[in-house]
Amino acid sequence: MKRNLSLLIAVLFAFNFSFAQKNKFENVMNSRKLGVSYKNVKSKDKEDFYQQYYWLTKMEQLKAYPHLDGIKPKVLYSFVKEITPQIPTKTLSEENKKFRSEAELSLDQYLKNKDWNNPIMALNLETYVDPQNEKYFAVIKPERIVTLLPKRLYSFTSENVKTAEQKIYYLWINERDHKIVSIIPDEKKNPDFYRLLHEILPEYKFPNYVPEEARMGDRKVKSDADYIYIRAFQIGSDNIEYKTLDFENFIFVRYKKDGGPWTDVEHRPRKY
Repeated sequence: MKRNLSLLIAVLFAFNFSFAQKNKFENVMNSRKLGVSYKNVKSKDKEDFYQQYYWLTKMEQLKAYPHLDGIKPKVLYSFVKEITPQIPTKTLSEENKKFRSEAELSLDQYLKNKDWNNPIMALNLETYVDPQNEKYFAVIKPERIVTLLPKRLYSFTSENVKTAEQKIYYLWINERDHKIVSIIPDEKKNPDFYRLLHEILPEYKFPNYVPEEARMGDRKVKSDADYIYIRAFQIGSDNIEYKTLDFENFIFVRYKKDGGPWTDVEHRPRKY
């Protein structure tokens, strides 16, 4: 009983700690609005304040692209946070703590004078969040932000400015939350999916490209309406379509083999 109680306390502590890790200013979604509140920010909250200010300026830079005008700021903000996670001061080296402290003094003056657009301020902000340019190498490519399902599923691509490596992310929004997900089924969690896939298309490999299509299930069929269907990007003469409710469990739905027609997995010829 004591052991169970100890475990419960540990879980509650972990939950409360993770909750406390949220940025204190995350509900402010406009950099100018955040900036004018500078005078009321306590010294101990400056780390969260300037991190949020950085995220918002990057989000607003993306929002300025005309083709992204239809995407809500909160979605673009989520992209920025994903590739530039906060670097707590306590994890910095002494040298980098000094760089951050010096950058803070400079930023304080720019905000005090409401000098929002000064390029030197932008450089100091970069120094504050990543003091020696050691972490924030990834940048979002605006031209490769794709709305797969309005208000539901988006993809964006980041590029590492040092290595030129590109990575595709997917943001899923449901009624309760939004999170970065993988659209490729996990093999350990979806053994039936891969068993069928290997039987039908033994050489198939998931392409590292944004899907050709994502769509919702049939609204006329209650059991299907909430599913998200994904049609992979086709390379060669084979392709697949599958569906999911939660991006954890996936169902193999249809396939195209050797350039042939789309065939329902449930209706394929049985192998005896």
